[in-house]
Amino acid sequence: KCTVGIFDQILKNPDMIGDIAKFAVDNPQVAGAAMKFLGSTGGQGGVADIVSSLQSAGLGDVVSSWLGNGSNTAVAPAALESALGSDRISQFASEAGVSGSEASAILAGILPQVIDKMSPEGQLPDTGALDGVLGSLMGALKRG
Repeated sequence: KCTVGIFDQILKNPDMIGDIAKFAVDNPQVAGAAMKFLGSTGGQGGVADIVSSLQSAGLGDVVSSWLGNGSNTAVAPAALESALGSDRISQFASEAGVSGSEASAILAGILPQVIDKMSPEGQLPDTGALDGVLGSLMGALKRG
């Protein structure tokens, strides 16, 4: 179970989720909710839909930094919630067992790195490949 202390740290420094695998092992409920949120079965179309929503909300430069080579630009939790909508954030929060503000902070820490790792050539793979990657990650988490 996640502790409140980790959320305080994430709110102050979203880049702290550097080792996604370690974070996932330490926070399996949050990791499971994140994988569902990112997968096409999350109800909104998965990573491609998240990227599209962020770009449409004026965060295209931020998203481009995640897709391209180089450092990933941070996204403010409030900007993320505004772009994705409070319903999506609330659904993630409910599944992760955290508050809405904690959910926004977690996603602001996770999304830049996950999307960066899923787009080594600067492009997201097709939905089937994304589901395969997410399925492999979930399998690794369940074994861990």
